[in-house]
Amino acid sequence: MVPRRSLFTLKKGLIIALVFLAGMTVWGLWGRRPPALPPSPSPAADSPPPSKMESLSLIEVEDGGKRWTLEAQSAEYLKERHEIRVKDIHLEFFGEGPRKLHLSCQEGLINTKEKTLLLEGQVVLQDGELTIKSEFVRYDPKERVLVAPDEVVLENPRVKIQGKGLRVELSAKRLALAHHQLTEVKVGGREWPQ
Repeated sequence: MVPRRSLFTLKKGLIIALVFLAGMTVWGLWGRRPPALPPSPSPAADSPPPSKMESLSLIEVEDGGKRWTLEAQSAEYLKERHEIRVKDIHLEFFGEGPRKLHLSCQEGLINTKEKTLLLEGQVVLQDGELTIKSEFVRYDPKERVLVAPDEVVLENPRVKIQGKGLRVELSAKRLALAHHQLTEVKVGGREWPQ
């Protein structure tokens, strides 16, 4: 039989050991906590504020001919980034002869150095009876191409086509859809298939 005093000492030692292990566990977990995020950098004091315009009209001319004209309801010019942020945009792209493509969207970004256009927010491109809708379109001036990488809908009075990855080659007057998803043909005023 174990004396009563040694049993009490054994329980006391076990409790102290458990408290010590619990303390070490808490300390170890506390030490593994991810560090606090660094404070966000303050804006540079020497960067000028953007120049704001209530409206903007631009014309892109190359080799004596118009490439595009742009009308925007508001604009901000960020000189150090070579960018103009525009809102409520109406664009006309000029092809060979009298052909014009009309484009409208909610906002965009013009890179003044590279002359690229990034257009987003309910982008609608109109070419005669053909209407093209997407949420984002990019214009590359070197290739004279409009690219809508995401969902796109092409529609005229007879056909509606849905897909992804539309490429509009302005100088070649060609459309290419990379991924076709659905075609609906309108027969007698209603869509087919139903």
